[in-house]
Amino acid sequence: MIDAQLRDQYLHACEQANYSLLRHPQHSMAEQLKQLAASIDAGDKPDTYGRSGVIEAFEQDVAQLLGKQNGLFLPTGTLAQPVALKLHSLKRNKFSIAMHPSSHLLLHEHRGIEKLWGLKVQQVGAPSVPFSLAELKAQCDSDTAALVFELPMREIGGELTDWEVLDEQIAWAKSQGIACHLDGARLWQVGAYYNRSLAEICALFDSVYVSFYKDLGGISGAMLLANKPLIDEARIWARRAGGNPISLYPEVLAARLGLKENLPIMPEAVSYAHELGKMIAPFQDVQVTPQPPKAAMFHLRFPLSPNQLARKIADYVREQGVIILPLPRSGDDNHSICEIPVGRNAMSQPQDFWLRHFKAFINSLND
Repeated sequence: MIDAQLRDQYLHACEQANYSLLRHPQHSMAEQLKQLAASIDAGDKPDTYGRSGVIEAFEQDVAQLLGKQNGLFLPTGTLAQPVALKLHSLKRNKFSIAMHPSSHLLLHEHRGIEKLWGLKVQQVGAPSVPFSLAELKAQCDSDTAALVFELPMREIGGELTDWEVLDEQIAWAKSQGIACHLDGARLWQVGAYYNRSLAEICALFDSVYVSFYKDLGGISGAMLLANKPLIDEARIWARRAGGNPISLYPEVLAARLGLKENLPIMPEAVSYAHELGKMIAPFQDVQVTPQPPKAAMFHLRFPLSPNQLARKIADYVREQGVIILPLPRSGDDNHSICEIPVGRNAMSQPQDFWLRHFKAFINSLND
């Protein structure tokens, strides 16, 4: 979507920048490894094929945090989610999985859930808004094994379904014998909006996936959480799928450190994103989605093609030394969408700092 030359220009400019709106500060590999080494406790031991050592202790800690019986640390969410959905399917002897059209399983995994895992996708609802109970009732059927929820919904700016609606949808699904699975890649952000603990939120779902690098700043890694029988089966399927390497302790150490350092700031990040989104909303030539933001992220829509906008962004970063936007993540000849993930970088400055730069950047669009 973005010309390679423009992408290189943007990345080079980012390397020279003094400020960034996006996520958390980026450390060199050497710095990150030193931090991980310093975080090791005297009793920490490496895992062996996912057993014992730091991995089991971390799985127990996260399971307790999220109110689930067991957890399974896995290399990627691209493995964690299909494993859970495959097991829900086998248990019910049904092979359709219902999900929103914006699901990561559909858009970013080359249809692996169908091609590799042998499941059938049922798309529910319209791409730009969360699905409704009426749509679930109309589009799920007797072959639906599981229903995937995403909180927050990344592809539509971090949108969140109201709690009462969510509760009603899940109650209906379970009354139909449909398992409810949570794509919680960014789950860490949603407690503030719902004013509930993560365990209360996860209690609604039969299985939960979380990621450790997006909001928490880990190297990589995911966890699948559910009851013990499902997790015991998931270990076998992960092994079959090549997701059980000899050791994952570096990723576990990074996840553990990220959880300790960055989970506590999530409510502040959500509040910061909420206020910043409201401040940007009145500007011409930019649309904030959702308005106001509900999580520690939001989307900005500009009336330029991705390459046109990328050129403007790269120029601004190079001239001002401020990473005001990432490259567009989607778009067409007439518009582009950029994602704003709020973390320590944004919060290191008052909102007025970013507001001044947004004003200057938007003015530059007409130059």
